Amino acid sequence: MFVSLVHRLQDLRLQAATASVSRRGLRMTPARLIAGLPALGSVLYVPMRPGGSTVRELPRGLLVEAMQLVPLLQTRWLMAASMITVEGPREWIECMDREGRACTRLHLLPDTDYLAWDRLLAGGEPMPASKPARWLRPASAQVLRFHTRRLAGLDVLGAEATAAVSPLSRQLAGRIAHAETVPLQPMGGG
Repeated sequence: MFVSLVHRLQDLRLQAATASVSRRGLRMTPARLIAGLPALGSVLYVPMRPGGSTVRELPRGLLVEAMQLVPLLQTRWLMAASMITVEGPREWIECMDREGRACTRLHLLPDTDYLAWDRLLAGGEPMPASKPARWLRPASAQVLRFHTRRLAGLDVLGAEATAAVSPLSRQLAGRIAHAETVPLQPMGGG
């Protein structure tokens, strides 16, 4: 019962916060998204809990090294979001599936390459911003660095947890995970 109350309070907090969130929608293919992720450097990766629907179709020519990265293959458009908090500005990207559900979030950290972030967003086709059809609960949060490689003609996306971040990025990642009410997964050895 307590967990249910916590999730309900989180939903109310998200609804209250969305009034002050600036959003813009961008059409983005999974291939273009995956090609741009490695240049970002360290980001906070927050995949959502599956909402009952399975992956109906996977994009051709793309694979992921780990199941936690599958939501990136479901991306059909991005919602670039930003807001001002008492701790300063925050920016994130919500990766949206075909039905308009957020399947994962990528949070900008102080150690993220800001120019690569802007390039990734510039690669999308602008579209009207709308609120997600349904919020899914976050499953976890982890600071990751993405990489891609070619394997038998396929682009393969992988990621590793990284501890090679500044104290400021580590602190911000912890605050975001706390706000999302999920534990921050341990960071790798660098």
